[in-house]
Amino acid sequence: MNDQPAQTTPFQPQTSQPYQDADDTASYVDAYNPPTPSASQDSDSVTAPQMTPPPTLQSAPPAMPQAPAENAASGSDESELLEDQNIFDLLGVKDGTDEQREQFLDELQQVIWEDFLENDARLLLTEDEMAQLKAILDKSTENSLEQQEEVVVFLEKLIPDLEDIMLEKALDLKADLFKERIIGTREYVAADAAKIAVVDQAEEHMQQNKWRSASNSLDTIKI
Repeated sequence: MNDQPAQTTPFQPQTSQPYQDADDTASYVDAYNPPTPSASQDSDSVTAPQMTPPPTLQSAPPAMPQAPAENAASGSDESELLEDQNIFDLLGVKDGTDEQREQFLDELQQVIWEDFLENDARLLLTEDEMAQLKAILDKSTENSLEQQEEVVVFLEKLIPDLEDIMLEKALDLKADLFKERIIGTREYVAADAAKIAVVDQAEEHMQQNKWRSASNSLDTIKI
């Protein structure tokens, strides 16, 4: 990473370059999928459909704003907890339109939902239940919202803590995205010892679960 970005977008924090566009974002976010079960996939395995997260899961990422009006309100000025941090503050994003930010959040939520269907569901459901889930997903329907709701209702009956699982997955992804920011920043300022020291400090804060302090440290680095 030798060239400074010409422009910052919601997918390209000021301190690193892994977020250049939506396609790049999707590629590295997808890398955080947990390992699939060792058993080989068969005809009953579920391939997550290309659909938006079900309405009941729209709030999965705890501190990720769900609409432009929530951007300013999400996150805490004092709390160090990961769930209280605004995702855009964590990534060092200072500009971008409301539409771009909302699209980014939708993409993250889609990743979480698809990952759950492709990986977690197979670990939590029996073979018969997986077959039933696959049958719902394979239905040919013009009403995708109705299908999504049917999937959620089906899963909630079988997995009482479904919401908690989705929230935990959202937090894990949120943490991974910030770790990517640290890695990208470290590579970008590798020749500057003073800036590397700041990155080290940010990483130390992160390891102490001081997410706000970690993000603020990276924000002090001038690119």
